[in-house]
Amino acid sequence: MDDETPTTPEDSEHDLADGAPSNVVHTDFEPRATKTADSAEDALTELKAMQISFEALSPLAEEARRRAVFWLIEALGLTDLALTGSNSSQPHENPSSYAPASVGKKTVSARDFMSQKKPGSQVERIACLAYYLAHHRDTPHFKASDISALNLEAAGQKFGNLPRDLDNADRQSGYVVSAGQGAKQMTTRGDAVVEALPDREAVKAALHEHPHRQKRSSGGKKSLPDEKSDK
Repeated sequence: MDDETPTTPEDSEHDLADGAPSNVVHTDFEPRATKTADSAEDALTELKAMQISFEALSPLAEEARRRAVFWLIEALGLTDLALTGSNSSQPHENPSSYAPASVGKKTVSARDFMSQKKPGSQVERIACLAYYLAHHRDTPHFKASDISALNLEAAGQKFGNLPRDLDNADRQSGYVVSAGQGAKQMTTRGDAVVEALPDREAVKAALHEHPHRQKRSSGGKKSLPDEKSDK
């Protein structure tokens, strides 16, 4: 019987280099290949989603684009998502950080916000919706269509006469005021009332602290007092 020379670790390494068979089995080769294929497919799907989103959002005006993005963030449960990008030197922000009253707080949905505030009148509903637009959607200037769309999103009862109610919130209650070009914006009085809700005593204090001189209605008749206009 021929003498067999023992194989050393060095010999095994040379055999591998020369392409000779080896008893070393790389069991992780196939899983790695599969994982790479899956990652490539996921990356393509992600790029396609980005492209579709970009093409859909690009034609929109800036404020409409923001509303659409914020809605997607809330609908997908990504309220803690940073909007500035991982490579930005600026601090990360979430959608609620656009509003001073919302800093440090998790953005709530429009429906939950209205449920928490429990507005007791049409003008209070408008004030709450306008507050949400300004402080949670980065839309300080809004029109009746914005209020109507947000009310629908919040599953609120449809306004019977939104232009009239919006005018009452302006002239009678002083919760909103003209911002030009048919748009409205919140007043400090309106902000104070919404922030006080649903505490009725706090609302009374806010109204007292921020008095409002009622304007004449568009028909030339003097508006009703605050207490009646809010009903």
